[in-house]
Amino acid sequence: MSNKYHFPAGNTMLQSLAGSFKLIKDPIGYLSIEMEKFSGTYSGFMPDKGRVIVTQNSDFVNYVLRENHTNYKKAKLDTDVVAKQLGTSLLFVNRDDWRRQRRLIQPAFHHASIHKLYETVISTINTQIANFPQGEQIDVYPLMRKLSFSVLINSLFNIDMSSQMTDELFRAFVELQAFMTKDVLQPFRRLLYPLTGEEKKLIKQWDGIRDMLRGIVALRRADETGHNDLLDMLLNARYEDTGQGMSEEQLISELLILLFAGHETTGSTLSWLLYLIASNHQVYEKLMSTIEKTDMLDSPRDSYINAIINEGMRLYPSVWINERVALQDDQFGGFSFPAGTSILTYIYGMHRSESYWENASAFNPERFLTPEGVIDKNIKNYFPFGAGPRMCVGNNFAMAEMAFVLHAIFKTFHISTTGATPKEWPLLTLRPHEVILEIKKR
Repeated sequence: MSNKYHFPAGNTMLQSLAGSFKLIKDPIGYLSIEMEKFSGTYSGFMPDKGRVIVTQNSDFVNYVLRENHTNYKKAKLDTDVVAKQLGTSLLFVNRDDWRRQRRLIQPAFHHASIHKLYETVISTINTQIANFPQGEQIDVYPLMRKLSFSVLINSLFNIDMSSQMTDELFRAFVELQAFMTKDVLQPFRRLLYPLTGEEKKLIKQWDGIRDMLRGIVALRRADETGHNDLLDMLLNARYEDTGQGMSEEQLISELLILLFAGHETTGSTLSWLLYLIASNHQVYEKLMSTIEKTDMLDSPRDSYINAIINEGMRLYPSVWINERVALQDDQFGGFSFPAGTSILTYIYGMHRSESYWENASAFNPERFLTPEGVIDKNIKNYFPFGAGPRMCVGNNFAMAEMAFVLHAIFKTFHISTTGATPKEWPLLTLRPHEVILEIKKR
């Protein structure tokens, strides 16, 4: 590497190799130690990327994701490994393709559009929680994940879908996540796919899922009745330059990623929130007081409920680390690096840094409120949905859904802890591993 570049201080290739075993075993623990050692930004080496930069510095993160975002693209992991199964949806494309697709899809997720879905979302939530097990200790993560999936299914396809079809779709996404997680953490497994047939089996399963979605889309195209759902909005969307709609394959890819990313991230966040609220008596009591005087339909507009959700996402951001690749040589804060350098923005570390947050490890929703008790719009160093133009397109929908779920669950059930602390599972997203809580009907 030419001496003309000035990377941050960090680890040598040998040190990085030695640390890689710790990184795989305990990513958050390892990165937290490195961040403290190198004051929030360091460089290291990765076998498939060369020299990389890892940072939780808020200004650096903001520079990469917002200020100079045009010089950065999504990482190869996102665009190749994951997109191989889900297709080239908005989440994975870069530059002009992304900009064109974003303009097409974004109107479906504006506040005015998602308000039309509220009745469907609320009905689905109430139906799901009516079937929750009661009076026992249970891992709530599978419940929250299935609930979030059902909300998305009904919001996308406002039709009478059989429970068998819904369960088949849900199982397919669970299996896909398990496969992709192993694919990312153990890339050497790819060499064995021709022998094991594992990938071939998955591809066959997903061909069947795509055929199922094509059938739903075909029926919808032939039906002139409005269904007031996301599929209608996506089918009616038109590109600005051609006036044409999405191709069928593009539409299928967008539906797949909405189902995959939407239910997994929301399900994880809701699981963390239930644990955090149940563990904090003061927050629990204030939430109950809020719910008693707030109609469920109004919960997405309630400042305290939003503050609780924001604080939960600060402590446990689903997208706990982001990767961007520099398209041209760049520099920031005295550092300089060449095109092709991967920048890993460590969102989890930034959200828990004492440099940015007082008593950073504490669950304190009040930090997101002004003295007048309304949501503080000027909070910095906070990126739960990403940042800049590539911020999650479904953030408004996710926030509303989580507000509805919290209102419904705590109005219906008493949730208490069991003494078990959930383990963090930082995979493609930050998942909880076993959130054991006790659920009792009020």
